[in-house]
Amino acid sequence: MLRFTRGLAVGLVALSLMAFQARPPALPEALAALTEDAAAARAFDYMAFKATGVDLKALSSAVSMRTRIDGDTRRPLTEAETILQAELAAAAEAPTAEVFEADRAAAAAAWDRWIAFGEAVMAGRPVADPPFSYVADRVRMAEEATDPRIRELLRRAARDQLLRRGWDVTDEVWPESPTPGAWSRFNSRLGQQAWEVDSDNTEWLKADVAAHGWYRISVHGEAASSAAWLMAQHADRDRPFQRHVLTLLEPLVAEGEVSRSNYAYLYDRIAVGENRPQRYGSQGRCVSKGVWAPNDLEDPEGVQALRDAFDMGSLAEYAAHMHQYCADFEG
Repeated sequence: MLRFTRGLAVGLVALSLMAFQARPPALPEALAALTEDAAAARAFDYMAFKATGVDLKALSSAVSMRTRIDGDTRRPLTEAETILQAELAAAAEAPTAEVFEADRAAAAAAWDRWIAFGEAVMAGRPVADPPFSYVADRVRMAEEATDPRIRELLRRAARDQLLRRGWDVTDEVWPESPTPGAWSRFNSRLGQQAWEVDSDNTEWLKADVAAHGWYRISVHGEAASSAAWLMAQHADRDRPFQRHVLTLLEPLVAEGEVSRSNYAYLYDRIAVGENRPQRYGSQGRCVSKGVWAPNDLEDPEGVQALRDAFDMGSLAEYAAHMHQYCADFEG
């Protein structure tokens, strides 16, 4: 099995948090026009544009920045924006036009294989090995659920995890190791797919919780409670909803009706998203090649005691585990 561990830590984080912390350049007029026309975005000569000496990686990030509505809300990329972002990133990696076109074909073939693989897993295909065995188990649990609400919740959470594990790709998707340009195209499309699923899950969960309240462990089971938390954790484009969920979880923590660590992870997620110090040290970033570090902490000296109280384990061990996701970090 091929593993591209950089994607799990860098791919979605870059789309949901880190890409919005820097200020990329404004899009040139020629590229801005492409954000409204998917066909034109596909046909544009990116390698000729690269030859002018522009920073294509920075411009790819600039496309992401267009999705920010305000401090709490972001919208998904349009089809044209998704193409533009991916093609800019791929052109930045390609040394020649021939490689650029070969990367495009390889990425398209890999995407078709990925869609077929994902559909098979979501249809109940058994998977023996991690990380997709986790997804297959959640699909099985959903099929076994007798409550339609729980079944829908678990299937949505399974798809959430399918996409996030898409960066840990299998040899079914990539029979051979991809080139950087092919991988960047696949990476961009996968990130957009995850974005769309997150948005749909957020809207579903908002309506569900408004109608029925939060999922209690004693009533709905630990798997359902954690599945609902997972979807709230990934609702970064709706910060008010995340804050609302946190207020729902807080009293339930004391009652033992939700996971203490889940509450802590959501607290930190919101704090970092609002550019505030986090409390439990669960959110971080790559600071150098092979080195992960937590974002700013409210109380660096007291963080381990808080982690112990919320069943989160050692911060040092957590950081050591996260270092692997920074193996390809280039600054």
